[in-house]
Amino acid sequence: MFKLNTQSLSHYLNGKFLAYSMVILIITLFYSWSANGQDKDNGSLLTIVKDYAEAMIEDGRDIYGEEHSPLFAAVLNRETMDLGSVEIFGSVPGVREGDRSIEGANPQEDTGLYAILYELTELTGEEKYAREADKALKFFFNRGQSPETGLLAWGEHLFWDLVDETYGGGDIHEINGEWPYWDQSYTLAPDASWNYVIGLWDHQIANKETGNFARHTKWSEHGPETGTEFPRYAGQMILDWAIAYDREENKHRERRDDMLEAISVVIGRMEHNMSIAKAGYLPAGTTEVGDHINVAWMPNNLEMARTFWKAKPYIEDVDKDLADRMEKLALEQDLGFHQAPHKISSGGGFATTLHAQTGEPRTRDMNKPYTAVWATGYGHGTHAELANLSFKRHEQLKKSHSELANKYKVLILAAAEQYLSAEPNLDDLHKPDAFSSIIELMLHAYSLTDDKKYLNRADEFGRISIDLFLDDDLPLPKATNQHSHYEANTGGAEWMHTLLKLYLVQQNYLQKK
Repeated sequence: MFKLNTQSLSHYLNGKFLAYSMVILIITLFYSWSANGQDKDNGSLLTIVKDYAEAMIEDGRDIYGEEHSPLFAAVLNRETMDLGSVEIFGSVPGVREGDRSIEGANPQEDTGLYAILYELTELTGEEKYAREADKALKFFFNRGQSPETGLLAWGEHLFWDLVDETYGGGDIHEINGEWPYWDQSYTLAPDASWNYVIGLWDHQIANKETGNFARHTKWSEHGPETGTEFPRYAGQMILDWAIAYDREENKHRERRDDMLEAISVVIGRMEHNMSIAKAGYLPAGTTEVGDHINVAWMPNNLEMARTFWKAKPYIEDVDKDLADRMEKLALEQDLGFHQAPHKISSGGGFATTLHAQTGEPRTRDMNKPYTAVWATGYGHGTHAELANLSFKRHEQLKKSHSELANKYKVLILAAAEQYLSAEPNLDDLHKPDAFSSIIELMLHAYSLTDDKKYLNRADEFGRISIDLFLDDDLPLPKATNQHSHYEANTGGAEWMHTLLKLYLVQQNYLQKK
């Protein structure tokens, strides 16, 4: 039922370290675990992560409403481990109220928590961690699915309401990132997993001939919107469809070939949208509402390239033409990304928001033209976030397209260089997700260079963030350094997972010495 995502871990572990015996690593881990009573400031990062996992398993579950379940609450009072409300917790600057999962569970916001649970089982041999993750996912896929559309109550605007035991938030389904646990999901809930990917095709795509779709549709009934065909959304749906098509348990499904049709239609839509922007950048959509037709988001396009590249191997043996179209579109996004007027190498930021018709950096609504060292608002990206996405693309390209990969490497290290000296103003509002991104960037830079200065800096940011979000004896991190509750939306679970990654890299470094 459980499986450590070694592919993701390898991003943080230098390849030469993998030659060391896993037995030595596990012994080291168990030795560190014995320090369970150490103070947070001086103790093991592993102890901090384990305390968080134990607290969520024991006290962070669904004990509300008539039906208690193994689901994990996404927002909690850190002292009482109870649900709260907007009135109790207050607003969080930079977080839209419609994106918060208060009184609910949202597995897409909690991928960091699930990663911790599965990896702790793999590392320690204690099956309870993976077992509890399995319980939650099995319940969610079977209970949080719309009987009408097959879509799940998760993502950017939806959650499963633990009190009312139905979907919570607005009736708007929008994927909020790649789902990394299809192995577990298909094992635990095969029919629900299949119905979900069919639901994306039937109810997210408004026109199955033209591929016109939007990031928003209804969960409760058929109701897709049109015109905001976000490229990252196209890529994430196509990855889900490609995985579904390839899985052994789905080969008997009556509508299996629909997955290839869905992929072809949505690729066609992206090809069409590429042709309508004079500057050659893939726009955020085709509607003039919100000026989506005139905006190109570099992170969005790069995420599409990443997910296309990941999806391609699942289908290339059965439809080489489809796989080639996917590869061509992905590489076009790489070329566009490197043609963008980035300033990161000269001490500025990445160009993130461009005018699709001119290619010039622009401001749109909540979007800014360039990334910043520190940013907390919705739509305001940091150097670290985009550098980390660039690292994922670098890893995909380094063997087959080394020249492109090296261009990404230059940008990644230029971003990392800024964080070697950048210091946060601790009086400002900070969220865990920002520090998670920075620590990951330092680990990525270390893996690319083997230069210890990046690993040391990752540790420094780890300690700074522990002081910000765990400055008491409570095991859950604060929503921000200015908000005392826990909220997955601000990145607490992912930050905890990043501390585990930091710990593992440090252990390998010590073994190397």
